[in-house]
Amino acid sequence: MSTETTTAAADFAQALAELANGYPTDPEGTAPVIVTVTDPVTGEQHPVPIEPGQLDWVTALVRGELDTLRAAHSDGTGYCGHCRGTGLAGGPGGAALLAELPADDGSRP
Repeated sequence: MSTETTTAAADFAQALAELANGYPTDPEGTAPVIVTVTDPVTGEQHPVPIEPGQLDWVTALVRGELDTLRAAHSDGTGYCGHCRGTGLAGGPGGAALLAELPADDGSRP
C-alpha cells in the first residue's frame, strides 16, 4: 500500500469528524455511533463519534452517489442521484440550487 492510502484513511476520518463537530443533528445527550476508519498500511485506527442523524446524511450521500454512477452508464437515465435532474439539492422541493438554472425566456409554464 502507498502513502496515498494512508492519507486517504486519515483524510476521510478528519472529514467525517468535521461533519460531526460542525453540524449537529440530534438532541444533546444522544449516544453517538463510533465509526472507526483503519489505515490499511499502518493499522492506525481513527475513531470518529458521529450522531445518528449525521450517519443518515452520510448514508444518503453514498446512496446518491451510487444512483448517480448507475445513471451514468449507457443504459442509465443520466440523472444525478442527488437532484434527479432538477438542479435542486434534495430533488423536487429542495431548497438550495446546486447549479444556476437557465433564465426564464417565457416559454416555460
